[in-house]
Amino acid sequence: MKKVILRIVIVLGILFVILKGIEWWLEHNFAAKINANPERAYNIDYEDFDLHTGLKGITLDKVKIRPLNETEGAASIVGDVEYATLKGLVWVDLLFGKTLNITEISFEQPVFEITLRADTVKKNSGTGIQDMFGDILSRGDLQNFRIENGSMILKEPGSGKIKGEIKKVNVLATDLETDTVQLSHLIPFKLGDLQVEIEEIKFDLNEYTHFKLGKIEYDLKEKVIKLLDLSMGYSIDWVAVSNKVGFQNDIIELHVKEISMHELEPSSSFYSHLDISARKVLIDSLDIKLSRNKNLERPADVVKPMFNGMISAIPIPVELDSIQLLNSTVTYQELGAKKEESGKLSLRNIDGVIRGFTNIPEKQDNLKQLRSDLSANFNGYGNMQIALVVPYKTESFQLKVDMKSLEMNKFNPMLIPLAGVKIESGELQKLEFKMNAGHQYSKNNLIFDYKDLHVSLIKEKENHKFKKRAIISMIAEATVKNNNYPEYKNYLTAAYDTERNVHRSPVNYIIQGMVQGIVRIVPGKNIGNAVTKDTKEKKDKKKKKKKEK
Repeated sequence: MKKVILRIVIVLGILFVILKGIEWWLEHNFAAKINANPERAYNIDYEDFDLHTGLKGITLDKVKIRPLNETEGAASIVGDVEYATLKGLVWVDLLFGKTLNITEISFEQPVFEITLRADTVKKNSGTGIQDMFGDILSRGDLQNFRIENGSMILKEPGSGKIKGEIKKVNVLATDLETDTVQLSHLIPFKLGDLQVEIEEIKFDLNEYTHFKLGKIEYDLKEKVIKLLDLSMGYSIDWVAVSNKVGFQNDIIELHVKEISMHELEPSSSFYSHLDISARKVLIDSLDIKLSRNKNLERPADVVKPMFNGMISAIPIPVELDSIQLLNSTVTYQELGAKKEESGKLSLRNIDGVIRGFTNIPEKQDNLKQLRSDLSANFNGYGNMQIALVVPYKTESFQLKVDMKSLEMNKFNPMLIPLAGVKIESGELQKLEFKMNAGHQYSKNNLIFDYKDLHVSLIKEKENHKFKKRAIISMIAEATVKNNNYPEYKNYLTAAYDTERNVHRSPVNYIIQGMVQGIVRIVPGKNIGNAVTKDTKEKKDKKKKKKKEK
């Protein structure tokens, strides 16, 4: 009996020694293989190697991912992983020195620290993470890769100051083929599916400008990417921001509930050049504010592009079949020279579709033009229809704006601070504006029908208060055509040309075109023509002075 027990103990001892020997050899071979490639860009080190029961997997504790060489002009990335799990290990292959063959690698609670470099603002800035994943995952044959509860920290070079952070990163890539490189994926291999969820992204563009993104969702199979709760704003007042800029420029603030791209087809340079091709883009609840401080000097005049030029100037290739806008708002506010109160104009409840948006020349040749059909309201009142056509072959556009039924005092938030004009009463019955715009001149037609229009002139005083200028208001009231509609005598419409100021945007071109038509109608024919003539003479004098200089 004792001999039997002894033999059993000896056998168990031998098995234990063999098992420990296998474990030691597996650990040795793993350590030798994980950093064996002499052309690797990263080293992978760990504190502890734990072989799972049945030799079916490995857990690595306190994993460190470090670059071997700094690439000039590229971001530097280091990673610290709380623990990495390698599941479905084919231990026989590893035991006999063959390739590392596993079903899945999972990084648990990794923290990636990215030190920004000069290429952060260049087109090839998106490849750093992609290159790192490609380098790590190419070290073995595996099927799936997972990141759970990861995070990222973005730092300035030199100072190490934190510029941004990503609080939560979850990634699942399945059916990987690590011997087939495919740069159109964040995980740069051919794969069956890729699902990405990234939450709580924050980035400081400078000390007072902050970018935030609540969540990114990406599904490769469904070909959908969603950006949720995106915003860019300031920690100081916009006027203070404009003073820091030092010259007149649009100060932009925005928030959008959702931007989603459907039928997204990422190309091989999607992560390096961000070229975008998608069937449909949905923009839900965009709220964008453009603010300008007229108390500052204008920058040096440069020729501004029209809509086609603006699209062509986008630095990344874009092809979008349609862009759908829902429940969106665009606000323009302006602080006039020597004014304390800003004038404000808003287009709200913007809904509609933009079709055929691309800056790729061969796609433009096929599409011929961009077309936009939108509905909106002015400062929350009155329904407005906007149709815009932009040919891709010429610097031109055609615009039609229709508006009906609006109390005209709704224009006061813009008119009082900027023009010192207050509409006391008036009902807009119909506004129809057509603009056939070329690079230098536009042909315009305006129908501007209204009833019972009465105005007064206002002077801004201290503490944002306004005072009526009684005598001048009486003169102004006497010159205003109080009624203009088809059944009323001396009914006027306007057909006229507008000369474009090429140093201003196409939006300014549109506003000036519409204002010039209103000036021809509201003061009456004789006064309107005189004002138009006087304005033209002033412009001609300015041009003459510039030439003389």
